Amino acid sequence: MTGDLLGETLRDMQVCDEEIKEVLAAQEANGSNVVESASKMPEVQPGNLAIVELFFAVGKYWERAGMDATRLCLDPLKVEARASKLRWYKNLDDEAIELIWQGLDIMESACLTTWSEHKKNNE
Repeated sequence: MTGDLLGETLRDMQVCDEEIKEVLAAQEANGSNVVESASKMPEVQPGNLAIVELFFAVGKYWERAGMDATRLCLDPLKVEARASKLRWYKNLDDEAIELIWQGLDIMESACLTTWSEHKKNNE
């Protein structure tokens, strides 16, 4: 994702221009090459960027069970508490929030399936 595309995506997420400039400046100052970094990562469609960002932000809120701490699901109360702290999330309407949660459900299910398959293959 180029700096221009990243800026455009952040604007679509209703991030203010000042914060966008800070993000782009921080990447440049850290020597982060957005294009190089993006080539190493799976491509995320701009419409899904908010879902992916939130998913990574709440990645530590898995409910676990058993001696091996098997992940069961994301704790919805903790996820909502974390999401409510994000400026762009606060500005979403009810329909957009519902779409975000549907996307989180899909990502959660995909992760659980992948972890389950990985566990079976390593037994």
